[in-house]
Amino acid sequence: MREKYSEKRTVSCYEADANHNFRPTAMLDLMQEAAGRDASGLGFGYDDMIASNTAWVLSRTRVIFHKNPKWRDTINLKTWHKGANRIFYLRDFVLESETGEQLVTATTSWLIIDLASRRMVRNTYLAENFNNEEMGNAIAEPADKVMFPKDIEPELAHTHRTVWSDIDTNGHVNNVKYAVWALDAVDYEVAKERQLKEMLINYDSEVMPGQEIELYRVRREEGECLEYYIQGKVDGRSSFSIKMIF
Repeated sequence: MREKYSEKRTVSCYEADANHNFRPTAMLDLMQEAAGRDASGLGFGYDDMIASNTAWVLSRTRVIFHKNPKWRDTINLKTWHKGANRIFYLRDFVLESETGEQLVTATTSWLIIDLASRRMVRNTYLAENFNNEEMGNAIAEPADKVMFPKDIEPELAHTHRTVWSDIDTNGHVNNVKYAVWALDAVDYEVAKERQLKEMLINYDSEVMPGQEIELYRVRREEGECLEYYIQGKVDGRSSFSIKMIF
């Protein structure tokens, strides 16, 4: 059985919030970097894909926050590719404490696109040779679609024009920025006083430099939990949808 990719590090000050907790977006940053490193080691990383004029595109993410690591804590991130599920290629993540306690679990769904046509393509090798059930699951079910409540009208939370710091090495807005914008649309006292328990993200279309994105918000109480639904739209078209449970 192949080994899970693993990297140990210390939570830095720039990864912590005002409560000294590890930021949810810092987890997403670590996930995308670790995914790239593991994929490169397995022969289907960025450079390998570019050689065949294809690229990975993140489509869905689900993250469950069991316990917040703190500034200066030692953490260990593990990730592994799980093969194909319908049109998606799945990758899971577990963030552990120094003693092996599970702090965060996550699952992601990826697509492969042809860079010339921008259409999805199928990679039979990845689908057939990396479906190893012995690797296990961080979260058993793939990330689902974000479904906004039908009985609440979304309100415009704020508008953001993309700037230099939003753009990544691919020339468009980095996927983690969507979560940054969504968290900024949450009421400050909620984000400060409540722990984020779960985040579900759908990435619908890319956002380019200089585009203006409108962020619509729905807030709903569900038992003891508080749910926020955030959708980003460019010219009326959805760029992303996020559900957060506090």
